[in-house]
Amino acid sequence: MKRARSCLPVLLAATTLLGTGAAHATAADGSCPTYNPPSMLVLAAGTPQSAPLGAPYESSFRVALAASNGCPITTPLAGVAVTFTAPASGPSGVFSASGTNAALVGTDGSGMATAPMFTANTLPGGYLVVASSALGSVVFSVVNTPSGVPATITALTPMRQSATVGAHFAKPLRVQVLDATGKAVAGASVSFSLGTGASFDGGGGQAVVPTDAAGIATSPSFTAGQVVGAFTGIATVAGAAGPARFALDDLAAGPPRLSLVRGSAQSAVVGTRYRRALEVRVRNSAGRPVPGATVTFSLSAAGGAGSGSTAAAGASFTGGAEQATATTNANGVASSPRVTANTVAGSFTATATLTGGGTVVFSLRNRAGRPEVLTAGVGASESATVGSRFPVRLAVTVTDEHGNPVGGVVVTFAAPKGGATGRFSGGRRRVRLKTDSRGIAVAPAFAADGVAGGYVVRASAAGHSAAFALVNQPRGG
Repeated sequence: MKRARSCLPVLLAATTLLGTGAAHATAADGSCPTYNPPSMLVLAAGTPQSAPLGAPYESSFRVALAASNGCPITTPLAGVAVTFTAPASGPSGVFSASGTNAALVGTDGSGMATAPMFTANTLPGGYLVVASSALGSVVFSVVNTPSGVPATITALTPMRQSATVGAHFAKPLRVQVLDATGKAVAGASVSFSLGTGASFDGGGGQAVVPTDAAGIATSPSFTAGQVVGAFTGIATVAGAAGPARFALDDLAAGPPRLSLVRGSAQSAVVGTRYRRALEVRVRNSAGRPVPGATVTFSLSAAGGAGSGSTAAAGASFTGGAEQATATTNANGVASSPRVTANTVAGSFTATATLTGGGTVVFSLRNRAGRPEVLTAGVGASESATVGSRFPVRLAVTVTDEHGNPVGGVVVTFAAPKGGATGRFSGGRRRVRLKTDSRGIAVAPAFAADGVAGGYVVRASAAGHSAAFALVNQPRGG
């Protein structure tokens, strides 16, 4: 924008020249009169200059009283009425004090008259503003320039997009704002509107974004609504022809997907509660959580079992049910009721099912309880000739209170110290070994010593024991 320069010194000089005459006293000949009232207006500030369309001019229009003879004015200077007038049509503007194209002001004590703030209208071009009074008139040369004022707003690619309901659109909306000369307009406030078809990140279907140095405004990212159908995105800026439009479409989502959150690959002792509930997450085809979906959890048939029972390992939900439903929360997660193992050790599966969304399988295992019972094997009662091996190796089975075999239990087999007795392989009276996964511990081969007679070999573990009644038979007996 051009700044107006003071015109007073030059114009006073010009006025002096115009007022010079042989019949009049002038400052030039040193004969200024004692009574010298003002006789003309001169420009003091505000010309020439320009302003963008719709913007105020930077410098106020200002005139001064002067005497045509160039001599100092000797009469009071205040109170002379001056009317500033801009064109009534075409390129023009309005004064702030009146809201019209004209303003009336009076001179101050120094003989200056300053117009109120003047704002360009929306029509480009040059024109004159006239300051007039009883002493004459002067003109100001001004131009309303379209530079930097939004004139057009144009949608940039992509102008057509689609997304499944609840999913993010791939790209934000982008527009460019230009002035009437085709130059980019920076700092213009662009209003983006999505209606009810989508919402910007942070909520709501409206967003205001300023243009950058290239005149481009980019909306926030936005998410499709929950109703299938096409809609139009709109971008507007004050003063520009428009709006810019974007063709948008919310597409139907594919089937939801079910995925494991936690609860698989865990175990619990028979008859006790599993540490974690079974949890799954439901997402739509766009990968966003789906709240309010119903998930069905199912367990293996529950039931207790003792030794020899044909029941299978399984569990039940709180209350004894084998099946339960749960609704997903705001994060799309559904959690089952708490799970309690039945009394049968072993592995089994649980499932979570969503209609149309597949099934998730959980791997669970009931562990045997503490060792409670030691049972001697078929060698619990046998005999052998002194100095020879017993035909059946000594063995025990360790089970919990429900008859489940307990593996990894240390079992000690011990023969009497003296009298009729025997020794395990290597001449050992006592041996220690662990039960296998079936809960069975088998001692090394056991041989009768040289003393005939009956005795007991004991197997013990975890405070429990089993006895083997053995007899050393004499030779030839």
